[in-house]
Amino acid sequence: MFRAACAAVAVGLAVADCPHDCPKRCPTQLEVQSEHVKSSFDVEKFWGVFYEIAFHDSTQPSRWPIKAACQRSVKSQHPGDPRNYKDLFSLNEGPGKGLNAVCDLEFNITDRPGVFLGHWSGNSPWNPNLTDIENTIVDVGVAANGSYNWTLEFQCKNDDNPDKGIRFAALNFYHRKPLIDQDEFDVMMDRLKARGLGWVIEASPGLTFVDQKKCIEHDSYPALDAPSFMCGQKSEEKVEAFQCPGFLKPICDIADSTKCVASCVPLLKDCIKDKECVESMKTMGMCMAKMKQKNASADETQACLVPDNKLRSNFVYCLMDDPGCVKVPIPPSTYPMCQDADLPGDSKFSLENVLGDWYKVMGWKKGELVECLPCQEVKFWKYLPSQPLPWPSPLPPNGTEDTYTVISSSWHEQDANGKYWPMNQTSLWGPRAGRAGFPGKQFSAGTMFGVGYQENYTVIHDGSQSVEPFMILYACGRTKQGDYVSGLILAKTPMVSTSLQHVISKYLEANGFDTHDWCDVDNSCSKEASILI
Repeated sequence: MFRAACAAVAVGLAVADCPHDCPKRCPTQLEVQSEHVKSSFDVEKFWGVFYEIAFHDSTQPSRWPIKAACQRSVKSQHPGDPRNYKDLFSLNEGPGKGLNAVCDLEFNITDRPGVFLGHWSGNSPWNPNLTDIENTIVDVGVAANGSYNWTLEFQCKNDDNPDKGIRFAALNFYHRKPLIDQDEFDVMMDRLKARGLGWVIEASPGLTFVDQKKCIEHDSYPALDAPSFMCGQKSEEKVEAFQCPGFLKPICDIADSTKCVASCVPLLKDCIKDKECVESMKTMGMCMAKMKQKNASADETQACLVPDNKLRSNFVYCLMDDPGCVKVPIPPSTYPMCQDADLPGDSKFSLENVLGDWYKVMGWKKGELVECLPCQEVKFWKYLPSQPLPWPSPLPPNGTEDTYTVISSSWHEQDANGKYWPMNQTSLWGPRAGRAGFPGKQFSAGTMFGVGYQENYTVIHDGSQSVEPFMILYACGRTKQGDYVSGLILAKTPMVSTSLQHVISKYLEANGFDTHDWCDVDNSCSKEASILI
């Protein structure tokens, strides 16, 4: 049906189905109904919960930045009018448990079986003034006990100007179960095409399948009698507005919209219960507001996220990355150009060689400054599909899990007040897409402080088999703050010997690097230094 979801989605995401891909005018409701529905449809068997399996409906968000999931329809007799029924339609938006938008729709029951007239009490931002639309039960699946285990619903509205054809056409595949097998879906599809409605799913943008697993896994469907929320319905419906909490006000003030922040609120539940996380959120918000005012560099802004807090970082990821409510400042870059294409990579490198514990002993000063921070350790281990990295860390592409490792880096970093804190970042590390440049070219993806990144690595030299093992790595990366480069050297001891220093210098110079541009990482981590943490 014509579901207007969270109004934060841009109007430009709407896809006009018709008139270009459709017949000139809507078919009559009786034309598209099966003989069983026309003669025997029983509205009493229509009540209850149905899950949307698939749809063609331009008013349901199905693409970036919001792809809705978990669509559900709860149908019931209108309590005050036997000639009407209610459809409490919901969909879920956002990461994790997400946020549920709930729409309270009403339909007139006509004298003809399965022929209804739907009413929308407001304007959908995707298709304004869709206030009255014919809704037709095309066919039903009759269970052994006579009840309906699935329904096909069709909506259609002609444009007021006959020359413009059909203004809106939609289909909903509903089932009592949230997950069904392909054979059962094929039956529904065959029944639909038998009624001459194949043209609807062939019209742009085609058929969208609903992700119901998300709400099953997170147990996040709304209550069956949930109130309307974020549905775009008129003010008389008394939709509850999201009120930005005081400690989030600095973030709400710089966000694209308060509703976008609201979509991230489910990730705050655990944080709000944690005093340390709330204080961390408050401090981060005030710090980021100050950094925005002075157009701070990426490194300066990163200090707002120190110390790290897992509960807060999950919320930050929603705010800054997916869906991204805060416009991350992109200051002028001072990084050198990416040299990935000019560095061949070590053809002798093997993922097995990098497994184990390392120290980061040197960093390229022209790249990411984090490489020169003190007390750096790096650990690599084989990725196990049975032990995926926690959300929001990405998963390896299907079928490539055995080629990936996990890289876990730890270091000490200053907050905005200059105090050092222990930090950790864990991500995926493995071959690039299509194994391009393999084995000397590698790829890494993960999140750091709640911001996603992707990095193309070059193994400049694999010295893991040397008497004093070492690795020279170079990376070109990207986040929403822009592109960057990085260089780092790993060794099995916290400091390099003079002889190893000479060997490293030889390989750096051979690849066009000035050895004076590299820092020595302070891995002493003395008792005096730890007092500052």
